[in-house]
Amino acid sequence: MRIGKVWGTRLLFLLGLLLVGLFLFLVRATLPPFLYAGIITYLLAPSVEQLEKRGLPRVAAILLLYAAAGGVAALIVTEIVPIIVGELNAFADRLPFYTTQLEGLVHWFHRNYTRAELPASLRQVLDETISRGEQALLGYIRAAAGMALALFSHALGLIIAPILAFYMLRDLKVIKRTLAGFLPAGVRSEVFSLLHEIDVVLSGFIRGHLLVSLIVGLLSFVGLALLHIDFALVIGLVAGLFDIIPYFGPVIGALPAVLIALLQSPLRALYVVLLFLIIHQVESAVISPKVVGERVGLHPLVVIFALLVGGDAAGIVGLLLAVPLTASAKALIVYFREKRRGDHPVQVDRE
Repeated sequence: MRIGKVWGTRLLFLLGLLLVGLFLFLVRATLPPFLYAGIITYLLAPSVEQLEKRGLPRVAAILLLYAAAGGVAALIVTEIVPIIVGELNAFADRLPFYTTQLEGLVHWFHRNYTRAELPASLRQVLDETISRGEQALLGYIRAAAGMALALFSHALGLIIAPILAFYMLRDLKVIKRTLAGFLPAGVRSEVFSLLHEIDVVLSGFIRGHLLVSLIVGLLSFVGLALLHIDFALVIGLVAGLFDIIPYFGPVIGALPAVLIALLQSPLRALYVVLLFLIIHQVESAVISPKVVGERVGLHPLVVIFALLVGGDAAGIVGLLLAVPLTASAKALIVYFREKRRGDHPVQVDRE
């Protein structure tokens, strides 16, 4: 009888999840601001809790973090954005010149490899590879432009998100207790245990990688400026953004700098390659171990496979989400495996 009651409770819980999923699907157009607010809450919650432990009232801690973020945003808008806009305008003015030079390089390469005594089949493969490379480059440019336009289209949501995040941060404990109240008592501890395991894996990884990407972007900007590479700030920003993607990100982020430097001079392009190699080595040996700490525990082959699948399925967004989703899946698998063996401690959030 008790077994039937337990299964009945679980079926009701699953039915409730399906109804919640259907409701979210119906109101999906209104969800982006809440999603952005949830991300802000997840990133700031540990800092708020640390300030609260030091005796600062929770609302004051949130306002202090908002003030710091507002100061940084004001500095970026007044000092950095004008430089970025100026560099983009200069790049637009020089784009015809760069296009002419790039076409010259492509024609030079095409002439030289067509003069070589290559089998017809190999030459055909090279032609197709060059064509696919051009199409892929155009595809990435279109994807990046699409993401930029999407950000502008979600401008209202981005403006509302910090306001929603303030209330989420202020009432986070109440929200947790309320959500816990909707869970059946039989699965409550298990759900919180799963969330705890996923948070342990992801929290340091996400926050740490964001900080590492910021440091890499600054190092790239400083190095490119010292080498007198055009558009150093924009290229450094791109390098920092793509550094979030493991393995492939540093290579993709370095390509614009190498291409711009190559159009200036081959020797300068070599210096840029050496610069990014040094930055990558410093990141791998010094910065990441200090900032990120323990890795997500995924084998490099698994990471590369996840990146390839994510990139093929959802482009740049898939590359960004591939490793966190794979790490979460691994945390779930490890949790259930250890629970089945009976050696996994149960974590319960009592807040």
